[in-house]
Amino acid sequence: MLTQKQKNTPYIAVFKIHTGEEFIASVIDENSTHFIIKNPLCLVPTATGMQFAPLLMMGDSSKPIELNKPVVATTVPTGDLEANYESITTGIALPKKSAIITS
Repeated sequence: MLTQKQKNTPYIAVFKIHTGEEFIASVIDENSTHFIIKNPLCLVPTATGMQFAPLLMMGDSSKPIELNKPVVATTVPTGDLEANYESITTGIALPKKSAIITS
């Protein structure tokens, strides 16, 4: 059996689950059977474009949620996605990284 070294928590990850849904969440703990996540958000289409919405509409997503393993896939979010997620969940807007290259 292939085992993967667990990451140091907390970290932000993108998940794809068996129903085909993808979402981003903050992983606060992890073991061999499940992830403990907070603030899971998914993208939903609206009249003005794509926007984030809570994954669990009727639950308190700021409280820890147990996500059973296995999931279809997990990965790290793109830089822009991670910055948007952190801005939404913390209320702190991070400055964009400079694209200036110095030698």
